[in-house]
Amino acid sequence: MKPLKIEDQELKKAITSGNYYLEVGKRKFMLLEVEEINDSNVYHVTDDEEKKQLLKALNEDNPILSNEEVTRLLEEK
Repeated sequence: MKPLKIEDQELKKAITSGNYYLEVGKRKFMLLEVEEINDSNVYHVTDDEEKKQLLKALNEDNPILSNEEVTRLLEEK
């Protein structure tokens, strides 16, 4: 993964002040604050409320990811 640096102050304020998502063309991307980025490209959920919200969102119709991919992305150490 590579970071996408945001320098625009208005955009930074919007990202850090609420429940937003990015919309690029017809695609939508969730914004999640993460504690750590590693080379495995697997996000480890450490907060119970966050895990609940992620599972709710991912259990809805999500044609981009298979059930196996969702499970792999939610693995905990």
